[in-house]
Amino acid sequence: MRAPVLRTALLRRVPWLAAPLALTAACGPGETACERAPGIACVWAGTGDLAFDGDGRDRREASFYWPLDVEFAPDGTGYVIDWNNHVVRHVLADGIVETVVGGVPAFPGDGPPDGADLMAPGAPGTTVLLNHPTDIQFEPDGTMLLMAWHNHKLRVWDPATKLAFVQGGRGGGFDGDGDPIGMVRFNQPKALVRAPDGTLFVLDQRNQRIRKIAPDGIVTTVAGTGEAGFAGDGGPPAMAQLRFEAGGNPEPSGALALDADGRLYVSDGKNHRLRRIDFVADTIETIAGTGTAGFSGDGGPAVDAAIDDVRDLEFGPDGLLYVADTGNHRIRVIDLTTGLITTIAGGAAVDAMRDGVSPAELTFNRPAGIGFGPDGALYIADTLHSRIVEVPR
Repeated sequence: MRAPVLRTALLRRVPWLAAPLALTAACGPGETACERAPGIACVWAGTGDLAFDGDGRDRREASFYWPLDVEFAPDGTGYVIDWNNHVVRHVLADGIVETVVGGVPAFPGDGPPDGADLMAPGAPGTTVLLNHPTDIQFEPDGTMLLMAWHNHKLRVWDPATKLAFVQGGRGGGFDGDGDPIGMVRFNQPKALVRAPDGTLFVLDQRNQRIRKIAPDGIVTTVAGTGEAGFAGDGGPPAMAQLRFEAGGNPEPSGALALDADGRLYVSDGKNHRLRRIDFVADTIETIAGTGTAGFSGDGGPAVDAAIDDVRDLEFGPDGLLYVADTGNHRIRVIDLTTGLITTIAGGAAVDAMRDGVSPAELTFNRPAGIGFGPDGALYIADTLHSRIVEVPR
């Protein structure tokens, strides 16, 4: 009985979800039938081919190999993590795609041969080899912060100079807290999020911790004991256990987001829960997920809903928490005021790549990233379909 109530509430807050279904036929990349309209999902970038076919192409005619995330810089430029091509690419105002960080596409590495990116001002971004980048964030001036996952490094790219350098991470491992960022080691850090005061929070995946980089550069652990497990709800986050994918060659696991009150939201990946850290109260709690992978609960309380391997979290311009429920091939949304959850895009099917339809009619294959454009449109990295889908407001 809750589902209609939730849907009605969401439509009041997110009216573009209520747009009528598209009357035009589905279209492919580069075609014009899929016209941009509120509530109609269109392919924004990608051909669906798993490839790298060079830069200088229109976004609808450029191929990606498992795009992991999409984010927008303060100037409105869109950036795509082209995960299995080991590069970060941006989409210019005219729709042309260019690589900004990453050397030889589809060839993993760690920096330029001469190590020139190990200190500022760094090396040209297109000479810096990467090994599966997983997350990007932006400083207010447009500087890009790049989590180079298999490189165990946090890199910085300056859009003015096009130079990239290593801000932190000196090889995989964990060597304690209290050191400046330039001396710290991470172990496959998957995600980061930036607070308004410049503090960075890092999901240090194989170290099973959430770590903080203070504005003065000092690194400390704020959540997780380092031992994979589930424990600690209702108590201090530093005493809690988290569970991210580990092992010799894990997949990316978990995600981070910050709300307007400075509370940190963590996708506790392999615990199949979303947890919230309140730094003022010094507590951690589960806000979504039962702890068992699966799909259930739409229209009801998020804490009673099953989720599966959530890989991205973003707050929308409407204040709702958007969730890339990767294992369920869906994008879901949580109203933190009511605590209710529902699916807004995607479903169980993974085979077809639909276009020119309502969000509810979309089919994804392990969507791993979401972002919002300057006008509030929702962008979805449909990862294993190797495309980016846009749902305008």
